[in-house]
Amino acid sequence: MNLCIVQARMGSTRLSGKIMMKLGDRPSIYHTYNRISKSKLIDNIVIATTTNSSDDILYEYCKEQSIPCFRGSENDVLDRYYSCAKENNAQNSDAIIRITGDCPLIDPIVVDEIIGFHEESKVDYISNTIVPTFPDGLDVEVLSFESLEYAWFHSKLASEREHVTPFIKKNTSLFKVNNYLNKCDWSHYRWTLDEIEDYRMLSCIFEHLYKENEILKTEKIIEFLEHNPQIARINSSIGRDEGYQKSLKKDLLYLE
Repeated sequence: MNLCIVQARMGSTRLSGKIMMKLGDRPSIYHTYNRISKSKLIDNIVIATTTNSSDDILYEYCKEQSIPCFRGSENDVLDRYYSCAKENNAQNSDAIIRITGDCPLIDPIVVDEIIGFHEESKVDYISNTIVPTFPDGLDVEVLSFESLEYAWFHSKLASEREHVTPFIKKNTSLFKVNNYLNKCDWSHYRWTLDEIEDYRMLSCIFEHLYKENEILKTEKIIEFLEHNPQIARINSSIGRDEGYQKSLKKDLLYLE
């Protein structure tokens, strides 16, 4: 069994309420969940949100849509993630798949490729983010419950508690870690939803390409952006992992 945990919350510091912002006529989180549900190798999907009252709207939406939803710590995301995994019997899973809720164009084919590579390579952790070759917003991490539990016990720094997997990625003497590379380097594209410019760019993609009962393929989006480079430029100045960089600055306070 493979369990996918999607972390999501309303209280983003850069774009508050982003996961409920409409793309097409559906909330962004709907597209993330719906696209993951097309994976052939994921057996269970759970949204992991916070106990903060601002996330009541997300919790109620999940109830209405019959989407499993777990509530935990707002700031200690690693604890939220680990607690969600335990509640959903992840200790009996073959793998845990981590996807963030700000990925409305997540590709189920890419997800399955990385899960399959994890199964073949027999590693503790694999992702397509250590050396990025996919568009930002197609990020997938696959890890074992044992590695998640070890990280939960031993992580101390803000960057490790707020972003779930840095402890694992840094400690390659403790964990077998691997990276999944794309055949083409598309890492300069940004399809995540974290800033207002991201929303404007994604809205253009959905306006031109989205169809209700069709899973939009990565290659079709790439082709569209190659023919419409002005749309890709809308959010091209935003760097990857800005939230993680902020957490690294907090680490310095801990280490002083």
